[in-house]
Amino acid sequence: MNTPSVQTTPLTTHDPAKEAMPSATAPSTPQPVAAPADATTAPKDRFAPRPVSFTRLVRVELRKALDTRAGQGLLVAIALLSALSLGLVLWFSREQGAGFGALLGAVAVPQGVLLPVLGILTACSEWSQRTALVTFTQEPRRLRVMAAKSVAAVLIGLGVLALTIAVSAGAHVLSAGLADTPVSVDLGAARLVNLTLLQTANVLLGVAFGALFLNTPAAVVAFFLIPSILPIALTFVPFLREHAPWFDMDVFAVELAGGEWLTRQDWLHLASNLGIWLVLPLVVGLIRVSRKEIG
Repeated sequence: MNTPSVQTTPLTTHDPAKEAMPSATAPSTPQPVAAPADATTAPKDRFAPRPVSFTRLVRVELRKALDTRAGQGLLVAIALLSALSLGLVLWFSREQGAGFGALLGAVAVPQGVLLPVLGILTACSEWSQRTALVTFTQEPRRLRVMAAKSVAAVLIGLGVLALTIAVSAGAHVLSAGLADTPVSVDLGAARLVNLTLLQTANVLLGVAFGALFLNTPAAVVAFFLIPSILPIALTFVPFLREHAPWFDMDVFAVELAGGEWLTRQDWLHLASNLGIWLVLPLVVGLIRVSRKEIG
């Protein structure tokens, strides 16, 4: 009996490794290449440093001016000299009573001398304390830093002026009460504006000289030496003596401390003085600050 022949199929083993390997003869399929991200579409780095705001710069400069030993010592000296001036005026006017204007004028003298030094310290702080590298690394725009220094110095000067007016008014009320004289604390709008201009100009003069020299001792010496030499020149040169209000800030300050509104001629004198003693040194100083290398 013949049996039918059965064809058997050879068993093949399944090897996943061989299937995963590409064939040597098979053509490779090109893979799409991702295009480089555009600078405009690239996501912003959330860890990138943010620009420092101007108000923060002003706060930092205020803190630097008030937290340092030099700044605190200068403010203490202004307070002590102001208290001494008030005490002397109150003592010598104990019988007839000290007027509000006399007390305010007495306190304004030490402030007019020492507040510009505070402006000098503020402008020279980066160079005298060797913090220019840190400051200008955080804020590379140096003129912006100098603007914040100027604003901080002016704010301190105006704050001192407001405190001076309040203390002088209180001393006047006390003196009038002891001498049994009428009380009058009417400062007047004209005098208030003049005192504000004078205080602001004095502080900015210090900033200008500090920026010009970038050295605290040299700026302080120049600030006090030039007004001492100028009267000598006025004495020997009649032309300069006749036109002193145009360039002598001390002569013009006497007019500015009055209680009357400035005339057109007074405004011209003010512009001339500020142009010579404030704008010119400040412009030269800002150029020096922007170009000076940080060692």
